[in-house]
Amino acid sequence: MTEKKKKGDFGEEKACLYLINKGYNITARNFRSKAGEIDIIAENSERLAFAEVKTRKLMGMGRPSDAVDYKKKNKIIKTAQIYLAFNETEKLVGFDIIEVTVTDSTNPDVIEINHFEDAFDASGTKGKQVLFI
Repeated sequence: MTEKKKKGDFGEEKACLYLINKGYNITARNFRSKAGEIDIIAENSERLAFAEVKTRKLMGMGRPSDAVDYKKKNKIIKTAQIYLAFNETEKLVGFDIIEVTVTDSTNPDVIEINHFEDAFDASGTKGKQVLFI
């Protein structure tokens, strides 16, 4: 397993625990389709969240969420549309970004999590929107 994969798995695990503590149920992890991949699909009583997790060691390279560019957002949106074609929901749909940053280079368990709910909408821009198929 590569170092990048280990770091990604670590961040996704921490993000799942965070979401569970916020009252979400994890519906799927690493959902893949021909369009792309979604790291975490989670739901609570009001919303279904498609979450992209970005993990960094320290903040020297800018915000982790900055790595979610327009192209990545479009892949997530298309993959979410495929997921919703087979898993209908009455809930509001949101596209979230979860940053996991290791803040202590000597202790990888010291982390900071930033959760951006509705970080972008179905057009790939910021804001809330219900996704229709």
